[in-house]
Amino acid sequence: MKYSIQPQILFCVFITYLASCTTEKSEISQSLENLLPRNDELAGWTLDGDPEVATGEDLYLLINGGAEIYHEYGFKRVVFQRYTHEIAGDLNVEIYEMDSPQAAYGIYTFKTGDEGKSIKFGNAGWLESYFLNYWKGNFLVTIIGMTPESDMADFISEMGIIIDLKISGQTKKPEIISYLPDENLPENGITYLKGSLALYNNYFFDTKNIFDFSDGVIGQYQEYSFFIFRYKSEKKQRTQYEIAKSSLQQNSQFSGFVDSDSLFGLRDPNGKQLKIKSFKNFIMIFLRKSRNQDDQIFQQIEARINQAK
Repeated sequence: MKYSIQPQILFCVFITYLASCTTEKSEISQSLENLLPRNDELAGWTLDGDPEVATGEDLYLLINGGAEIYHEYGFKRVVFQRYTHEIAGDLNVEIYEMDSPQAAYGIYTFKTGDEGKSIKFGNAGWLESYFLNYWKGNFLVTIIGMTPESDMADFISEMGIIIDLKISGQTKKPEIISYLPDENLPENGITYLKGSLALYNNYFFDTKNIFDFSDGVIGQYQEYSFFIFRYKSEKKQRTQYEIAKSSLQQNSQFSGFVDSDSLFGLRDPNGKQLKIKSFKNFIMIFLRKSRNQDDQIFQQIEARINQAK
């Protein structure tokens, strides 16, 4: 199951901070505020207070328990604004500027969950009950209905369209995404990784950062999951492969260790089979209940990597 951060956790806002903060607004932060819908663009909605902008470590003051993952992907700044409506209640709008389109795509894939539906905002959007996430250029847009019991979907979509039209910029997904098998890959089954925290929240291998990859991707299919970790060099990959092999072999949570040339296998605490393979500057991991088709999928991904070189 794909991991999803609930908005009650990631978007726990310190109201006292928002009321008292007097953040100095630079020209850059001011341009970020210009992406927010204005009163004259919204029928029936009004801004509730002034927008708040946070950069760098200030994000920890706005988000309780969730700032680390944004920084792992590459956080630059965020603007926060609440809107109020007599009938619909309140909406929170958060626009995160990341340091690249790949970073924005990554945090988008991390935050969206299994439930919900695709919605055509930005480069990709996902609407889940009373909150929306979409990414475009270097930006992640999150809109949250603060009265979950009401039907907020139309109001959330209205906000999303206005912001979408204000964002420009070229967008490109990380190349590593294209290495995953296309067949039976769910629409929202991809998580792009930039560090160990995102990996830990999807699958727990070890308390230590035993893979230490440059970037990676997880494809979560109905019958299996596939992990691809990329390294800056084959030497770095071989070092981490040996570290991971030694750590997992000694980890009592795993069993049935079998080792062969550039490939080892074991069984996880849930009885699923893991095959971990070294290939060029990549580590690939196949996770499933049985061993069917694992060699075929490894070969398919290796062929895609070779074609990209």
